[in-house]
Amino acid sequence: MSATNIKTIDDKGRLTLGKEFAGRTVELEQSETGIVLRYVVAVPANEAWLWENEKALRAVRTGIEEAAAGTTGRGPKGLEAALEFADSIPDGR
Repeated sequence: MSATNIKTIDDKGRLTLGKEFAGRTVELEQSETGIVLRYVVAVPANEAWLWENEKALRAVRTGIEEAAAGTTGRGPKGLEAALEFADSIPDGR
């Protein structure tokens, strides 16, 4: 749904959008002809690696699907095996 409203930017450079926009995170794209606001989801920097690593993300999604279906398999036995498995996943960087 698209709506057009005329707003005025105050003398401190602020623009009020209204309560329905409160708490939303947006990206502001500025060009010569105007600005565009897009809703975004921010990912903490220490978690961004997962979204950048297709193999790790696929493994996490598979694990979530298996857990939801109750079909999880046996994982590594013990901390050493778990660490070895984690180290075997390339970080994609």
